[in-house]
Amino acid sequence: MKNYLPEIRKNLELIDLIENKFKIKPNNDVEDPLLYCGVADSNIIAQLSEDVEKYFGKAYKPAGEGAFFKNFFDKFMREVGGARKEQTLYRKEISESIVLYCAFWPWGSNPVKTSVRIGLVCYGADERDFFTRELKGAF
Repeated sequence: MKNYLPEIRKNLELIDLIENKFKIKPNNDVEDPLLYCGVADSNIIAQLSEDVEKYFGKAYKPAGEGAFFKNFFDKFMREVGGARKEQTLYRKEISESIVLYCAFWPWGSNPVKTSVRIGLVCYGADERDFFTRELKGAF
């Protein structure tokens, strides 16, 4: 697991980039130690996507594309809570049991705002415990 830390940390530089370039502030109410969540104005998402793609590649689930079957049968999609048609989800597989992701969740109640989430999915409890300890404060 330790050998995955440099790659994960390199990709987490995206958090500093979006905070500095786009002035996105973290939501300090998030209690998951492996999840960053900030709020952006929806009008910057296209620009933000360009930078995210440099780290993650093309969207795994682009906005406008349905995810009905993925939400039921894709383990990763279930781990992040599924995705609605208007949401965008990027993923970067670190290993078979570790996946880094970035998601844009537009607010249904306020369409001019979008949550930006960057997180780490660990399918095993040992991995989750290890990365929670080793990446403390990185998200």
